[in-house]
This record gives sequence, C-alpha cells and structure tokens, in this order.
Amino acid sequence: MAILKNCELWFAKLDPKRPNRKFNPENPTWEIQLRTKDKETKKEWEALGLNVKAVVPDEGDPYFRVNLNKKSLNKEGEPANPVKVVDAKLREIDPSTIGNGSIGNVRIYQYEYTKKTGGTGIVSTVMAVQVTKHIVYTPKPTEDFDALDEDTETVGETKPTDDLPDADF
Repeated sequence: MAILKNCELWFAKLDPKRPNRKFNPENPTWEIQLRTKDKETKKEWEALGLNVKAVVPDEGDPYFRVNLNKKSLNKEGEPANPVKVVDAKLREIDPSTIGNGSIGNVRIYQYEYTKKTGGTGIVSTVMAVQVTKHIVYTPKPTEDFDALDEDTETVGETKPTDDLPDADF
C-alpha cells in the first residue's frame, strides 16, 4: 500500500451509506479527486502508475489531478468496507463534511491485472483518507422559499405529519 501525502481533496463522495451510483448502479463507488500543482508530486503519482491528468482551467492556475475510487461490492458481490476517513489525530470524521480544497493524506491499495488486449495494468483503490486541513463542506439549498405573510390554504382532509417523510429544504 502507498500513502499519497499532502493532496488537495476535491469532490469527495465517501459517505459509507451513499456511494455514487451514477457510473455503475449495480456496484456504486466511493470516490475522491486528488489535486496538486507540484510537478514533483505529479512525478511521484506517475511512478506509482496513477492516471495523472493536467488541467488548465479558464480561470486560476494549472494543476494535476487523479481520480480514485473504491467499489462498494467486492468481487464476490458482498459489501466492501467503506473508505475510512480520519483527522490528523486518527479520530473518525464524517466523510460528507470534506469540502473542496481540504488537504490530506490518502492510502491506496494497488494490484496488477491482465488487460483483455494483452499486457498488464495497475488498479489503484482508495482505502483511507487522513484529513490534515479540514475545509468543512456545508450543503447549501439550491433554491430558498420566502416566508409568506398569509397561511397555507387547505382544501379537504390532510394526513398527520407523522406519516409523511421529512422535507429536506
């Protein structure tokens, strides 16, 4: 196992109960993007066989990125252990609170596989994240309602609110 040090953490989707289903609904994944502006770090990542991409944004400085994930089901179809997320003192933290630009160390597991076209490749799986600079992510509602002066007009009978799911506004 390798540890990638002082990585910028972006787009962390590491909540054990909510792996990302977007790309593979049958086997959702926990995901994180690592970034660096340091060319030496980029070379270290490439030496480990990571798929490093250079990004030149319209605004801001260029950077290098690596996307890592972990499948939520192992090859036998059983639930895999989620990605462990801890702080600098190794205390567990809520992975859904990792905001973009946080800094941390990332432990990865790597293994070789045989490609269908011949040759071999390296699979890199994120196993744990140690957050050393925690920029707390606070979700913001996409749209807010304004409080109205009048009350809601109700026509007919209503169900008790105990039977309804909580609204997430």
